[in-house]
Amino acid sequence: IYAVIIAKDKKQVTPNAIARMFADGIKTIAPAIGVCVFGYMIGAMFTDLGVTDEMLTFIRYIGDIEKLPTPARRRVLECMENTKNNKRMTAVTALNYSSRWELTKAMRDAVREAQEGRITPEDINEEYVTNHLETNFMTDPDLLIRTGGELRISNYLLWQCAYSEFYFCDTYWPDFHEEDLHKAIAAYQQRQRRFGKTGEQVTQG
Repeated sequence: IYAVIIAKDKKQVTPNAIARMFADGIKTIAPAIGVCVFGYMIGAMFTDLGVTDEMLTFIRYIGDIEKLPTPARRRVLECMENTKNNKRMTAVTALNYSSRWELTKAMRDAVREAQEGRITPEDINEEYVTNHLETNFMTDPDLLIRTGGELRISNYLLWQCAYSEFYFCDTYWPDFHEEDLHKAIAAYQQRQRRFGKTGEQVTQG
């Protein structure tokens, strides 16, 4: 399962909360799960907590990092550099990220490449767009978990979550522990993945 967790409250999303989620939840029950966390965080996190080395976690960031304050941007780049050789898991954090910004940037890239004669309109397809998104290094999420009782995805991974299963819960992010992750995965296991087909078409193969 490739899971996405959207945390509700920026005041509640802290490095310790992130570390606890990894240590108490994913490490214990699903070390192969990739988790993409949507929060308002800057770079003073995993490498100071000893979590990445213990779990061999590569920390990556998506978003308009260039617009971050210089100290935060420097810390983000250091964090990615220091963990790039960790192979067991990749944790992706969205910083200064907007799905509409991401898609607009992809369209701007397409226009620029067309003007330079490198592509034609016929070259612009789903694969092209996917390859020009911030998430071009990872697969689309199977499961999106939204905490804090909110029932929206807040301009987050709009393209990537086209066929994702959604799970909403009232639990706030700092209180989201192993049991909550179990519930989300159990709910996911009851879903029928259709990818644009009807239930009958999926059943018939």
